[in-house]
Amino acid sequence: MKNIRRLFSFVTVLVIAGTTGLIWNKRLAIHDWSVLRNYSPPSKIVTLANQDTMNSYAKHMLYINHPLIQEATQFNQSCSSKGREQTIVLGCYHGNQTGLFVFNVKDPKLNGVVQVTLAHEALHAIYDRLSTSQKNHVDTLLLDYYKHDLHDKRILSTIAAYKKSEPDEVVNEMHSVFGTEVLSLPPALENYYKQYFSNRHRIASYAQSYQAVFTNQRLKVQSDDAKLAS
Repeated sequence: MKNIRRLFSFVTVLVIAGTTGLIWNKRLAIHDWSVLRNYSPPSKIVTLANQDTMNSYAKHMLYINHPLIQEATQFNQSCSSKGREQTIVLGCYHGNQTGLFVFNVKDPKLNGVVQVTLAHEALHAIYDRLSTSQKNHVDTLLLDYYKHDLHDKRILSTIAAYKKSEPDEVVNEMHSVFGTEVLSLPPALENYYKQYFSNRHRIASYAQSYQAVFTNQRLKVQSDDAKLAS
């Protein structure tokens, strides 16, 4: 009888341990199912995700954060404690998949800002979910590109700003900035981003387009200042 009881206790422990292990291994899937159970993404979010050529996984990572396109007052409330992006991109991601917010830029001259913002923040959510080994791999690719092949002065200035404002998140920001604002990346990085976008070049083209608007405005201001000075 004692042996039967011991065997029963042993089997019970194994079942409990196995169930606990299974729940732990599936915790992310359970979490995602829970937050998506009664959620339908707004049509504007779906449209923007499609314009960004997000694949099903990227959309999944976007939707579990219940992304919102917000006007100034709401956006400031949502992102006031998160630290503003140091680029023209206006958005914020709350860690551990707890929210993603984008400022609703309406100026038609700046078409593409919202698309780039959404992709930028979605990449933060994706980076947050990478395993340690995955992060080590992609971090190596990002840093190698930054140290040896990145020559765009604006992007370099952006990364320099992040080093001052978010020194512990620089590589995380590289992951979002390079993926959404650099037209041509080394093959290894291009292949990496193909896991999330079918046409990453389209997103970077949006960024190039609205950056040109800001550049033209800056040059005009500088010209006017020179005329005034003379």
